[in-house]
Amino acid sequence: MLSQVIKGDLYKYSHLTLFKMGFFILVVVSLFFTYQNIQVINALHSGAANSVNIDPNVIETPYRTVRDAILSSPYQATVLFLPILSALIIATDYQFGEDEFSSLICANWKIRLFSQIFSIIAISITTTFTLFLLNALLLKFMLVSKLQSILSIGLMLDVFTRIVAFTITLNLLSLLLVKITKRSIPSLIVIVLLLVFSLSGILKAISPILDNLLPLIGAKSFAFGRIEANQTTQLYGAILLLFETFLTTICLFYLEKIKWGKKNEKVKCIAYFYKKI
Repeated sequence: MLSQVIKGDLYKYSHLTLFKMGFFILVVVSLFFTYQNIQVINALHSGAANSVNIDPNVIETPYRTVRDAILSSPYQATVLFLPILSALIIATDYQFGEDEFSSLICANWKIRLFSQIFSIIAISITTTFTLFLLNALLLKFMLVSKLQSILSIGLMLDVFTRIVAFTITLNLLSLLLVKITKRSIPSLIVIVLLLVFSLSGILKAISPILDNLLPLIGAKSFAFGRIEANQTTQLYGAILLLFETFLTTICLFYLEKIKWGKKNEKVKCIAYFYKKI
């Protein structure tokens, strides 16, 4: 039963026109970021920093440059935009009554929830891998020769694992927000606000502690594989993502249990009413 529900959810989400359009946009955005990054990197490491208006003193070591190049484009595309796409996809369950229909097909709420979690994780990993692979291929063929030799399977797997950790956490958060609001717009507002708080530094001025609890801030050192100024250790970032993933999953199970409990109460009340009649 579980495998059938999972296959049904994966088929439904992957065949949505919304998903296909969103996936295409993500690919285009990722390729654009990749091309821009490669142009800048090649200019910096070919002695033409002036052509891209960048101070030559900011040039990092070749290893860090390549590692950031592997990370940057998939990170920018998936972490910033994929949670928004996930929220829109999941919200279709409530917009078109799919949630009620699914509950009739499978009355076990645990199976339904596990299927949704598995599906959103599968979509996150597949999308991230696709963007990551396209980025790696362009880097392999377009980077200057002295940097291409640094590209290795081990380095790429390390970076890919860190990006996936981010995308899974943020996409599970999207799932939770949609289940709470049952609409796409309120969920999108919350997700965009989180991005605004993270990228603008507004929360840092109010409370550095709260600011450091945001995934894009607190786990930045983990994603980039090094400790930077005003950043915590990589271990903190890894633990933060793990804890937030665990907490989000617990909230999903608790919320779904309450929802299905209310549905069962309604069913019992209706059955009792007709029995009296």
